Amino acid sequence: METVVTGEIGGIARRPQHYEIAYKSYLDACSGRQYYLQLLGEADSVILRKLQEIHHNTHVIVVEPSEDYISEYKHVVDNELHIGRLTFDWLQERAEEYFSQEAADRCHLIHAIHVLYHVDDLSTTLMNMWAALADGGSMVVMIESGKSNLARWRLKVMEALGVSEDKRLATCLRVSTDVMKILDDNNIDYSVTSTSPEAMDVTNCFKKGSESGELLLDFLIQTAYASLNPELRSVLLKYLKSHEFSTKNDDKVIITQYTDVIVAKKNCTEP
Repeated sequence: METVVTGEIGGIARRPQHYEIAYKSYLDACSGRQYYLQLLGEADSVILRKLQEIHHNTHVIVVEPSEDYISEYKHVVDNELHIGRLTFDWLQERAEEYFSQEAADRCHLIHAIHVLYHVDDLSTTLMNMWAALADGGSMVVMIESGKSNLARWRLKVMEALGVSEDKRLATCLRVSTDVMKILDDNNIDYSVTSTSPEAMDVTNCFKKGSESGELLLDFLIQTAYASLNPELRSVLLKYLKSHEFSTKNDDKVIITQYTDVIVAKKNCTEP
């Protein structure tokens, strides 16, 4: 049987077409195999439906710290999936905690969909995920592209504020290039697919006194009340309006972001 592991439901971007992109290369190689899966959320619904077209005897281990999100996913399972071929374990814990333990069964597919922003130690968690893969298994990571304008803006702001790389990596402002570096350092081969860029209207961030603009600016830098700090707000807006990171469309200021999907397949000779 084959195992798939995923991250917490709450971090999933709800765009099914992204999941199709994420798993295409994996699903193309799945013919003729059985699966023991560990999955979460809407992304999991997509891949489970695909796998059910080919395979039987799929076991799904759901790892999620939120009881509410587990209930939500159970609702998805009950209403959207033909569960006759599926069995489930429901674990209320963080993915980071799960992967820090030595699992009895190796995983055949591990996917972390916008999860790695939220783990305490990116490198340790990623390598624990890799260690949990069975021979021939695949690890799929979906994370903000380090080349997107939003990510490059965040990185520039961190640099301007004198935040070191180590300190940035201790925050949630992690990008695909951080994951790739860890994989490169450990001689792990991978492929990368990028989703289509999405435009975000950030015009209100420049409107003084705009509550929606303040909240959006806090969201962009992933820091509560950042917009209320005059010095920090000045730095954020200075680079947000730069043509290096945003564009003007009529009276609107637009910044784009997109996601990288990183797929690493474990060869049978690897540890």
